Amino acid sequence: MNAFRRMTGFVLILLIGAAMFAALHIDAQRGLALARERYTENSQAASRATAKTVEDALRAIYENVRTLAYLPSVRNLDRHGTNLGDEGRATIQQIYNNLANNVSISEVYFLPLDFDPDRYDPVTGKLEEPILQFDQLIVNARGRTDVDASKKLAKLDDHSLTRPAEEIESYEYHELAKQLAWLKANYPNSSNIDGLNVPIIGSKELITCDNTGFIHSGNDADRSGFILSVPVFAADGSLRGSVSAIMLTSALRKLLPNTDYVIVNPGYGFESDQHRLPTSLATDTHSFAAPDPKLIYSEVIPLSLNDPRSAWQLWVGFPNSKFNANADAQSVREFEFAGYAAIAIVTLLALACWYAIGRTISMQVNAAETLERRVEERTAEIQHLASHDILTGLPNRGLLADTMDEALRSLREGERLAVHCVDLDRFKPVNDTLGHPVGDELLRAVAKRLKDQAGETAMVARVGGDEFIILQLLLDGDGQAGALASRIIHALSGEFLIRGHKINIGSSIGIAVFPADGQSSEVLIRNADLALYKAKMEGRGTCRSFEPGMDARLQERRQIEAELALAVENKQFVLHYQPLHDAKTSKLTGFEALVRWDHPRLGLLPPSEFIQLAEETGVIQGLGEWIMRQACADAATWPSSIKVAVNLSPAQFKQKTLPLQIASALAASNLIPSRLEFEITESVLLAHNEYTIQTLHSLRDLGISIAMDDFGTGYSSLSYLRSFPFNRIKIDRSFVSLMCESSESRAIVKAVAELGATLGMTTTAEGVETEDQYQLVKEHGCTDVQGWLFGRPMPASEVHALFAVPNSLTA
Repeated sequence: MNAFRRMTGFVLILLIGAAMFAALHIDAQRGLALARERYTENSQAASRATAKTVEDALRAIYENVRTLAYLPSVRNLDRHGTNLGDEGRATIQQIYNNLANNVSISEVYFLPLDFDPDRYDPVTGKLEEPILQFDQLIVNARGRTDVDASKKLAKLDDHSLTRPAEEIESYEYHELAKQLAWLKANYPNSSNIDGLNVPIIGSKELITCDNTGFIHSGNDADRSGFILSVPVFAADGSLRGSVSAIMLTSALRKLLPNTDYVIVNPGYGFESDQHRLPTSLATDTHSFAAPDPKLIYSEVIPLSLNDPRSAWQLWVGFPNSKFNANADAQSVREFEFAGYAAIAIVTLLALACWYAIGRTISMQVNAAETLERRVEERTAEIQHLASHDILTGLPNRGLLADTMDEALRSLREGERLAVHCVDLDRFKPVNDTLGHPVGDELLRAVAKRLKDQAGETAMVARVGGDEFIILQLLLDGDGQAGALASRIIHALSGEFLIRGHKINIGSSIGIAVFPADGQSSEVLIRNADLALYKAKMEGRGTCRSFEPGMDARLQERRQIEAELALAVENKQFVLHYQPLHDAKTSKLTGFEALVRWDHPRLGLLPPSEFIQLAEETGVIQGLGEWIMRQACADAATWPSSIKVAVNLSPAQFKQKTLPLQIASALAASNLIPSRLEFEITESVLLAHNEYTIQTLHSLRDLGISIAMDDFGTGYSSLSYLRSFPFNRIKIDRSFVSLMCESSESRAIVKAVAELGATLGMTTTAEGVETEDQYQLVKEHGCTDVQGWLFGRPMPASEVHALFAVPNSLTA
């Protein structure tokens, strides 16, 4: 597809997308217009309902105030209000209750015709007040008495016709007097009234809550309100006074559902929305005289009231934000935006598809060559993966076998080939403690070191988890194989730095040489593996060459494995006890329990002959439980001051039932926990898991002592002293045996003893065999000693005989 056709397709897709955008926009505008119409209709219906509510409330105010003006009890009041009876009081109270409860009238007053708030009453000597204040039905005339401000009455009732001076609201009274003066000038008698159109005078003024504070300080909680005044005529038609009612703006505002409504009366200059006025009460109300064209809905609704002087109105104005928040409008806009998004996605997908089609067509010319090249690359990759280890990239077992067979066929007469079986020491703890990712990186680092040492004339292959095989062509005699093995052992004993972890491992190597040790690849590898097993059995970190008798020894080991499981069932084991003495006093303090296998064919075997095998085969679980029970039972028969120490294998800590086994052994023997001590090596803490530490703490909480055995032989012993507070540190015999010859060994023993003293731990020197060694460990601060100088391991029967001899508890 050429560029012109591709561009034409892009333009057509964009034009179609633009047309769909335009059509959706037009449809959305039509939907918004319909939603606006529905919103306007609903808003108008709500406004009419609110207008009816306000109109009913105002009409009730007008009617009730007029009713008060026509009451005989009000029209017949004398100048000082002394002729108001109970019936009149009850009638007035009922009318006022209607006003106060239904329309929130603040106060209602009756003013006599000659009311003057600035004139002093000749009887009371006080400024005049209205005759009646209907909010409390208090008559304020002759009955007033001088009352000191500090003796203000707590309650004003029907029999208390007095008011404290600070409650006289003279400021309001001046406004009431203005209304009364206007009525006196325009309606001096009832003949000026046409029918029922009794004149009502409205005034928008300040209403004070506490006139006293306003007079003295000028500061008061002023409120906006509206005063209505209605004339009261006597029977002869002459004007007797007026009834005035005060409506607070806040009370009228409560009739409105929200701030979108305002009650206005242009004739009286009143509005209910005081808080929206910039200059409070002095502001002109022209802003609410007509609808606001900037709003989504605005209207001025006239209220039908019998007010001959001015018309009441309800101004309504809904902001655009309310329409935008309306469910219909939101639905239209959401649909519009969703449509825009859908069109955009479809357009982009169409463009992408068109581009993909063009791209595919353009690439057809080169597709065959690219496919062929990729097939070749993939085939080579598959062949490489089939013959190489994925993790290290080294040849795998299959490629190794093919290479060995080819090499054996091609060897000339007199040429030899060495097979090295390499196994990593201490690799499993790395996986267990640091995780398999670290273990994988370690294997890659090991593979690199092996290749570096093997050189060009040898092949390195990985055949198992941590097992490698090296094929070496021997050009300079058999010594060349041993030299390579030595280089490998040295290279792999060096420190590895993996992900910030310093790791020390080692390696063991077995060697078989063609043609002396085998004629085929299978036999050579098997014999090299037998040599490797011999190297591992002799302490690891060594190299061994194949010898003809190794196969027989392997068969012997397999037979011992089978016999070991039966030995546990048949209880063919015995315990020997080696004494421990106090270094200063030489007093006997305890024994270490050491297991022996009473083999029916091989005789009494030491632990070194079968403990590792028991751990590898899982027999250690049952054997360890038997040792624990037998040691506790024997110790229970010793003097109460003598303790027993039992070695715990790392494999035993993998059992969740270990604490139960210990508790059961103590209970069965009645041995108190403080007489039992467990010795562990740092391999127990290698995993450093929470369960191991928790178990050790539980044992210490029971009173059982915990000792770190063979201290100094590991590479991180000091870190374990921080992870768990041991009771005892046992210094390995390798340091004690060299104390007489080596100053370094003496310094190490002294440092460990001082460390133990600082941490509150006792220190035991193992392997003390001479008097000179004993004197040195004592001088260097060791608290306990153990070794052949003080006694070799002995059967339980000899231990009892030892107790029977006087002074036997002191060496």
